[in-house]
Amino acid sequence: MRRPIALPASIAPERSYLFSPQARRLFAAAALALLTPAALGQEAEDLLDEQPTPDFKFLGSGGLAWQGEADIDGGGTIQVNRYDAAVGFQTGLTEKLTWLNTFFVGFSDYEFGGGGFAEGNPWEKVLFNRYGTQLAYQIDEHWGVRAGGVFMFSRETDADWNDGFTGGGSLGVDYRVSETLFLSLGLGAVTQIEGGAKVEPSVMINWVPAEHWLLRVGAVPVSGGAAAGAEVEYQFAEHWNVGLGLLFNQRRFRLDDDSSSVVPNGVGEDDTLPLRLRLGWKITPQVSLNFLAGIVLGGQLQLDDQNGNTLREQDYDPAPYLGVRAVGRF
Repeated sequence: MRRPIALPASIAPERSYLFSPQARRLFAAAALALLTPAALGQEAEDLLDEQPTPDFKFLGSGGLAWQGEADIDGGGTIQVNRYDAAVGFQTGLTEKLTWLNTFFVGFSDYEFGGGGFAEGNPWEKVLFNRYGTQLAYQIDEHWGVRAGGVFMFSRETDADWNDGFTGGGSLGVDYRVSETLFLSLGLGAVTQIEGGAKVEPSVMINWVPAEHWLLRVGAVPVSGGAAAGAEVEYQFAEHWNVGLGLLFNQRRFRLDDDSSSVVPNGVGEDDTLPLRLRLGWKITPQVSLNFLAGIVLGGQLQLDDQNGNTLREQDYDPAPYLGVRAVGRF
């Protein structure tokens, strides 16, 4: 049972520069500058494993991830279990015009312990629902343009749906330099829960520098925040590949509005920076399974009141990260 508590200001102990708030904000700013219209509406894990391709018609995915226990600065601990599922449909409206729709549902189960930021259990089970739509027009064999929108609900289970709504859109220009290099440039904008809309430049890169190697860079606006990532992949066997990636996830959500909440109708935020190793198994040409392991280099928690005023903000220590994801393309 959660109970309302006083939220005094606290000062985080000194940390190494790598995990300092200044370093994390710098990386977050760089990540937000990579908002990718070509993959609008995907989570960071999907971003690296499930980018749409020209021959994609239907995509289904599901996954789970465990983030181990970590100490929060100033006291308390945090552990998270995450689950998600998504489907996508791509339809050719004309020879050159394509319509893409994606539907996503995610669930994060937080476990807080101890005092400090964790006192009173600031939030528990958080739901993320998202619908993304996009039109892409292929001008010629090199150039294309695209425009899309995304509608999201990010909330704790007992919060009102409309209080967790955010939305946005993007415009982009695609350029296929060659069979081994694809670029996308544009602008993306997403509203924030109890915050103004963010407008950022967008970039995506898919590059095959050599046989068996692949580099993917990009990000998407999700869940009222952002997800960004980059991964280098190496195919070491016919049905196997391995990837090393760095992700940035920003999750912002509406809190429950009942009296048992620490801050009724407030806003929670959880920013993470996972470094992960991915082992991919292509079971069939259409179905693949990905095993994930790594470390969340550092995270940041934020608790705001219902008007968006920050009441508490704390970093938490690195934590182990494990996950599995299944993907089907038909």
